[in-house]
Amino acid sequence: MARFSLKAPPPPEARVLWVETTDQGLHFLDAVLMATDGLANVRREYREEGGRKLYKVFVCPQAVGEVVRLLRRAGEFVPVGEVRPSE
Repeated sequence: MARFSLKAPPPPEARVLWVETTDQGLHFLDAVLMATDGLANVRREYREEGGRKLYKVFVCPQAVGEVVRLLRRAGEFVPVGEVRPSE
């Protein structure tokens, strides 16, 4: 087993949101969510759907509504499209 692992699983209670944005928008969202005292963790992991990029965001279960509101507000400054909970 490797001493350091870059693929640590999320805590079992974390929720996953897929957020449509651009590469540049992701940096802004990361900065905004870093200021929320651990409510969410933006990942660089993404999936492509029809030319769109949806990035993975881990969210504390009790903060999903607040994080979605923050994402919508951030959408006034950077492109934020669909916000979808993980299946």
